[in-house]
Amino acid sequence: MEELSGKGKKKRRVLIISDGKRGHVHQTEGVARKLKGIIGKKLEIKMSKPYYLFLVAMSFMARRFKFSSPLILFWIQKVTNVSIESLVKFAPDLIISAGSFTHPVTFLLGKIWNAKTVVCMRPSLLSASDFNLVVAPRHDQEKCKGENVIYTMGAASHISEGFIFAESVALHQKIKGDLHRPVGLLIGGESAHARLDAEMAGELLNEVLLACEEYDLSLLTTTSRRTSPAAEAVVRDELKEHPRNAYLLLASESPDNPVPGIIGLCEAVIVTEDSVSMVSEIITGGKYAVVVKIGRKKKRNKFDKMLQDLTDEQYITYTSIDGINRAIGDVLNRKRQGFRPLDESKRVAQEIERRFFGGGSSMGAMR
Repeated sequence: MEELSGKGKKKRRVLIISDGKRGHVHQTEGVARKLKGIIGKKLEIKMSKPYYLFLVAMSFMARRFKFSSPLILFWIQKVTNVSIESLVKFAPDLIISAGSFTHPVTFLLGKIWNAKTVVCMRPSLLSASDFNLVVAPRHDQEKCKGENVIYTMGAASHISEGFIFAESVALHQKIKGDLHRPVGLLIGGESAHARLDAEMAGELLNEVLLACEEYDLSLLTTTSRRTSPAAEAVVRDELKEHPRNAYLLLASESPDNPVPGIIGLCEAVIVTEDSVSMVSEIITGGKYAVVVKIGRKKKRNKFDKMLQDLTDEQYITYTSIDGINRAIGDVLNRKRQGFRPLDESKRVAQEIERRFFGGGSSMGAMR
């Protein structure tokens, strides 16, 4: 068991259900770390699609019929290496999860201990009414409604001021030479809604490097696990020997995650629009994001509203590739006024405290 934060006579026990996906882990841990006076435990799960559907079916039945605790734990033991005995001993007061495969596990375990259940993301096969609290992005407002649903503008994140500082110090030690007004570049790739081929990656780098020359900037770059080999090859060839390149990490060559360090070191961060979780991490870290449009698989997608909301609230600039130079210039001028972080994890934690533990103040609809 890991004590996450806080002091008190009796610490509340919080169980995080994790599917191992980085974005989902960041959301749940981000919320848990903002809760006061808790002891946390993580339950890592892994299952096949057929077994997920089986657990969903059992969840449907559990709405009407009471299953015994040993039976539910028997089902859950098949998807985790965590000792069921340790889980029973832990007996959580609150269960938090993110990702569709975690939802039936969250629902069923909540039945055992009558624990409060919180899911970060709109449920897919299960209903919002199956959980005590659903944290949904604004763009899902029409599909996910209820008194137990709150809406966020960006995703919850594990990013904090102390974490950003520590990661930036560690990253700076890996960089040779001086940094001059560094900016970050986070390159994504293929997703359900977007694409980034080698040609587009070349155009993106060309515009970014032109801006670095014009404004005398150092560039810190990383790719994503979704970046195609062809696009990554372009990134490597363009930046490897370029004088503006201060740091480059290709995701295919290293498991390290330099994103928090890049956010901490840079005045602003450029990110492709497919990397929605990265956008949230940048603005949670108190930095301005230049979000770049790339290839679309559909004319519109569900993230358009979120990006427009963030633009309206002046957390990001949303631009085409050929508008990068101007956008960076505007951001560097705006930097003098300072940026305010968007801390959705703290807001969600406050709502959990208010609803379930009698603390904090209401957040209303959580714009």
